[in-house]
Amino acid sequence: MTANRAAFDSATLAFLAVLIAVTGARIYGLFHDPIGLYFDEAQYWMWSRTFDWGYFTKPPLVAWVIGLTTAATGTDAEWAIRLGAPLAHAIAASALFLLGRSMFGAWAGFWTALGWLMLPGVWFSSNIISTDALLLPLWAIALLAMWRLVNTRSWSWTIVLGLAVGLGILAKYAMLYFFVCTAFAAWQLAPVRTALANGRGVVATLLALAVMAPNVWWNAQNGFVTATHTAENARFDARDLFNLDELFEFIFGQAAVIGPVVFILLVWALLRAWRRSGGLSTEEKFLIAYILPPFVFISAIAFISRANANWAAVAYPAVVLLVTGALFSSKPGRRTLATATAVNAAIGVAFALIIALAPGLANSFKGVRTARAWEDTAREIALRAVAQPGEAPFTAVLVDDRATYYELAYYWRHARRAGAPLPPVRMWLLHGEARNSAESTDPMRPEEGGRVLVVHLTPAYLPLVATDFATFRTIEHLSVPLGGAYSRELEISVGEGFTPLPRDAAFRRRLEGQYRQ
Repeated sequence: MTANRAAFDSATLAFLAVLIAVTGARIYGLFHDPIGLYFDEAQYWMWSRTFDWGYFTKPPLVAWVIGLTTAATGTDAEWAIRLGAPLAHAIAASALFLLGRSMFGAWAGFWTALGWLMLPGVWFSSNIISTDALLLPLWAIALLAMWRLVNTRSWSWTIVLGLAVGLGILAKYAMLYFFVCTAFAAWQLAPVRTALANGRGVVATLLALAVMAPNVWWNAQNGFVTATHTAENARFDARDLFNLDELFEFIFGQAAVIGPVVFILLVWALLRAWRRSGGLSTEEKFLIAYILPPFVFISAIAFISRANANWAAVAYPAVVLLVTGALFSSKPGRRTLATATAVNAAIGVAFALIIALAPGLANSFKGVRTARAWEDTAREIALRAVAQPGEAPFTAVLVDDRATYYELAYYWRHARRAGAPLPPVRMWLLHGEARNSAESTDPMRPEEGGRVLVVHLTPAYLPLVATDFATFRTIEHLSVPLGGAYSRELEISVGEGFTPLPRDAAFRRRLEGQYRQ
């Protein structure tokens, strides 16, 4: 009887109503999203066509989910590729509802889940299939399992914990922070140490390692390319260390992701915890353990080199819980919590309306305009890739950046399936070796270099590409309108006799000189 009352109490019913409404609206919005695939999404779609245990720059889960959603819907339209994102955030919200309920009560669980769904970063992430969108529900489930393990010592929660952590690693390697956070929690809290005792922590760890083992094996067979790429993302450069501007950009970038009011409330909650560190509740200590390590570590990376705001995304579930728990116990706090949630909802709705109704304004955001009009761009390139009467056919289309490569792969898919005589798309190797997935999969080959249509998105590379051909001429500047005052500028060239020069010291000097111009 008690379980039934809990399952159908007013807080649970309110949560389910909001969850269904918000997720349904976001899925509906996918059908009407005016923005084409970002090149990362097009890359993941291309990976999804071949099942594997790993890919060049990411673990495999994002490609698997795209393969599942496109197979289930029978289409590889943009909305089907992105379908996993709003569903993933719905799962995250559900886990946070249960965790908030367990920690602070039923209605606190409701406000935790609602707060999650309204975060500006979640609004944005729900429209894009990404590794973060799949990582965060698994982190939330692992966090729930860890807390329930603390309270129940249940072997079933041990199994859930291990599986969630393992699958999270297959989504994004940032899931490895969970081990660090759990160690910090165990150092602070005896109940966490007790929960992991008697083999439970060992079993959970072994389960996680078993789930991730095929990806480790794949990496071993491929020179640990994914792990190496992940480490290289920080771009440590001894010539440019210690950047306060990057640190401040990372810290204040969190306000854009979690919302300005929630950011202020987080700072308040952490300062409040610092002042009363001796009197913190078990819940507060537990949540802080899953907030501080990612923030501190990524802040250090930002100071030494650089860091994107979303690199600390794994801390956000605990952030929402900590803020909700700190405010929900008083009436003024609940008003503040409602205000923070309303502000985030307004930001999300405003952004969605700008994207849909004001493309010129939306394109002022670089991240938005980079995904605009790729279908039009692909169509224009296709018209030029088909040889005119009396001309020899092109043996390849050479591109000098991976965005063009993946966008052409996606937006030419229907034409290729219909048998259109489009040449293969190949990547120009700037460094002479593959440094991304596109370069690894389809590098330009001398045997395909008879007559090549060259598409430049990076003007600085044009003189360098020219030296890799026996004959080379630039024939056209192509401008594709993106909306407002923005356009995509491309140079179209034709090269014959592809024979790449050695990527030696002389080439590197020319490259550095080209960038200085």
